[in-house]
Order: sequence, then structure tokens, then C-alpha cells
Amino acid sequence: RSMRASLSAHDLHFSWPDGSSVLDALDLAVGPGRHGLVGLNGSGKSTLLKLLAGELVATTGTITCDGSVGYLPQDPANDRARSVSDVLGIAETLAALERMHDGDVRQADFDLIGDDWDISEQSTAELGRLGLGHLGLERAVGSLSGGELVLLSLTALLLRRPSILLLDEPTNNLDGEARRRLIDVVAGWKGTLVVVSHDRELLNALDDI
Repeated sequence: RSMRASLSAHDLHFSWPDGSSVLDALDLAVGPGRHGLVGLNGSGKSTLLKLLAGELVATTGTITCDGSVGYLPQDPANDRARSVSDVLGIAETLAALERMHDGDVRQADFDLIGDDWDISEQSTAELGRLGLGHLGLERAVGSLSGGELVLLSLTALLLRRPSILLLDEPTNNLDGEARRRLIDVVAGWKGTLVVVSHDRELLNALDDI
């Protein structure tokens, strides 16, 4: 994970199709460390994160990103029929490992697996760290609570090891225990982190606001 990862925006403008302006000539620069972003509801915080993550395109202005970005929206949308392993992005790798185990050896599967021979153990450990150790990898996400879905989506990001992590109101749907686990992840983050939040306890775990 790059310690030098950084994000910057220069002269950023964003308007909705009806012409209403959200961001006007915004300049922003964040480097390594944990940064909180606060502001009134409707002031454009979530829009800014989507722009930084590449989910939206600025009307004018430039965004420069040095590093890989992981983005957690407020309400991670997932097809309710998908499995936990699908959301984690490991379903195909697990299927390839299963074929290998059954003696069906293909070059394409070697390429797919790469260095991820222990992906099942890695995933289970990461799930356990966020209090989701009880989730089976084949479980349908439609049976999860809103809080579990947020933590599962965060686990999927952590498995990708991004150098820049963008979190939008991550504690909104979490109970006390889940909040504590998420705050532990934030407090231990070694790359560049930007968190939109009103949660005092979470903001206290950051380097600056």
C-alpha cells in the first residue's frame, strides 16, 4: 500500500443537468493520513467523494490521483441474490481453486488465481476483523442487515488493498460494536483516507478535519 498516495482537485466545478451548481472553483489536496470532511447537509460532500472516486465527471476542472482508490458509498447497492463471495470479488477465484482441487487443471485458472492461493483464508480473516466471521462465503447478501452490508462492502475494498480510501458516512447504519470495529480499521489505516462523517467518535480517530 503506497504511503505516498495523494488526491488533488483544481478549480473543480460540478452542476447537475438542471443547471444547479454543487461545487464552484473548489481546490483540494490530500496526502497520506486520515482526513475528515464535514459540512452542512446538501453542501456537496457526497458529490465531491463521487467525483474523486470517478463515479461522477466534473463539469470543469481537474482531479489528479496518485494511487489506487477504494470508495464506499453511503448505501452500498447490491443485487440481493449475489453471494458474499461475489461482493468480495473472489467468486471466480474460489471456483478456479475448486476446479484445481478436483484435479481439473487449466492454465486460465492458474492465471486467474495468481498469488491468491489463500484467498478464502484471507477473506475469512478480513471478515472476522469486521465482526462478520459468521457469514458464509456462499450466503446471499439479501439476508444481511444494512450494517452488515456496509461492513461487507468495506471488506471487499480492504481485500483490494487500495492506497486511497474514500468513506461516505460509513457509521450511519452501524450498531455500537460494528462502529467500534470500523473505527479500529480507520485508526489503523496507513495510506490516504478521506471520511465524510458527523460521527464525533469516528472524527476523533482522524488526523485532521
